[in-house]
Amino acid sequence: MKNIIQLYRTPGVNFSIEHVFEIVNKELSNHWNIYKVALPYAYTRPIAIFKNILYARRSCKRLVHIVGEVHYIAFFISAKTIITIHDLSFIDFNRGFKRLFYYWLWYYLPLSKATYITCISRTIAKQLENKFPFVKSKISVIYDPLDTVYVYEKKEFNKEFPVILHIGTAPNKNLDRVIEALKGIPCCLRVVGRRLEKYEYLLSKSGLNYLYRSNLSDEEVLMEYKQADIISFPSLYEGFGMPIIEGQAIGRVVLTSALNPMKEIGGDAALFVDPYSVNEIRQGFLTLINDDGLRNRLIVKGIHNVERFRADKIANQYSMLYQKIEDL
Repeated sequence: MKNIIQLYRTPGVNFSIEHVFEIVNKELSNHWNIYKVALPYAYTRPIAIFKNILYARRSCKRLVHIVGEVHYIAFFISAKTIITIHDLSFIDFNRGFKRLFYYWLWYYLPLSKATYITCISRTIAKQLENKFPFVKSKISVIYDPLDTVYVYEKKEFNKEFPVILHIGTAPNKNLDRVIEALKGIPCCLRVVGRRLEKYEYLLSKSGLNYLYRSNLSDEEVLMEYKQADIISFPSLYEGFGMPIIEGQAIGRVVLTSALNPMKEIGGDAALFVDPYSVNEIRQGFLTLINDDGLRNRLIVKGIHNVERFRADKIANQYSMLYQKIEDL
């Protein structure tokens, strides 16, 4: 078998990207020897970046897949490289000098040096091409894979008092509008995400029946999906939108944003709303609660939609790309 180095961020910074590639690697390991390398230093201070570059130059030879939002490494190593772009938040959400810093060191320079680039949605690929036209010939779109533990589990929909599961409490997850939209609707809102005083206050004043949970294990998150009736994901910004397909795979109806990439990932199998309109979010929830036919159709379509994201399909796409760069 041939060798590939996967380069990750410092352990403990975030786990979502690492978990995605754990799923892929279970399939890839049948054909590739995968050597996982994690950078020793977190943050973006110059001394940390410099030490990470020195470490990578010693550790990363021949064929390297940079999977963990440390794109800058590609510019400073001699190996053939693949960079996976998860989103453009470093330049979308920064201004002034900080934005210039990320524009050049996180994107322009490493993208110009990379052999190939993968994007986790067509939406991100298009955004990347618009900002950096020279990357177009290097890009492949390879979706994030669905964890194989997410499989259909039948549940009788609780029409009188549905459980609504909201994943994430970062500002883009739009929890404040969801809380406002659900006021007066008989339901149980279950929130999974980092505990923030702002949301604790809004929930306590909302009159809603709610549960706010943080630091859950993968098994506990899976159980939350199984117990839910509706998945709430009217996000304002995403690179992909994993809760959409996790909910669909379990067999739960999903309310999400009429924005890309949510529309791209949800296909024709979710209810799409304007995430900036509290009234439209509210009407969306009421429709899913009251319209049995629509809800059941979306659930069936969701089970078919997630076939696009099966781990073996995604791993095969990466394997073919690895072979392509190996043959250069």
